[in-house]
Amino acid sequence: MRIGNLFRDILNFFEGFSEGVKSRSVEFIKIEERELENIFSLLLFGSYIGFPTPPAFLSLELLPHMARELYILGISAERSDDPVGRIAEFFEL
Repeated sequence: MRIGNLFRDILNFFEGFSEGVKSRSVEFIKIEERELENIFSLLLFGSYIGFPTPPAFLSLELLPHMARELYILGISAERSDDPVGRIAEFFEL
């Protein structure tokens, strides 16, 4: 009886550990996705700050897909000198 409980406890431990690893992995993937979106925005709108960019027609074709990034870019510009704003931007508040 005790051996059965021990195996069940060990199994529960590893299941919980597995769920923790999965949730942490998903968090890292979401952070990476946000960073890739930022890089994509920089590629498309980098000409505003002097970076070479793809051809203009390509940027215009992709512009409808960039509505969220433009919104975030505007908020970032408004909060650029506000440290609390930077923290809120990081957590997308």
